[in-house]
Amino acid sequence: MADSNQLTVKNLNIGLFKPFGASPEEVLANVLNEAGLLSQDTYINDIEAIQLCNSFLARKGNFKQSTQLGNMLVKNKIVTLQQLKDALSEQKRNPALKLGNVLISMGACTKFDIERCIRSQNQIREDLEALDTYQDKISSIRSRLSNH
Repeated sequence: MADSNQLTVKNLNIGLFKPFGASPEEVLANVLNEAGLLSQDTYINDIEAIQLCNSFLARKGNFKQSTQLGNMLVKNKIVTLQQLKDALSEQKRNPALKLGNVLISMGACTKFDIERCIRSQNQIREDLEALDTYQDKISSIRSRLSNH
């Protein structure tokens, strides 16, 4: 007879987490952690669940950083890393300037390029907000369960 603490989970709906590359194991570990159901001995597919949670949080943090305008422009090969560094140096000397305006004035990109990246940035940030809302719901359920 199988141990009653072991189970198999298939076909998780992890679409919300795909943008930052979280694996199903990382998503499941995070959900279980938020629900207060992990212990130091919890493993998912032979990987420590705590390690999976840490990986999930690191991916989420890296994803947030990647949505910064300059990072998006470099990633999409609109500007070079050196052009971004030069623009950031100029912006540091004159903090009133917006990064996009500095890059445009340098001739590194066009206004259209900036607007397109900002639209993508807004969509990504909406997705992150949906994720945070999801995690808030989990925390709320966990709180209600612990009060009973």
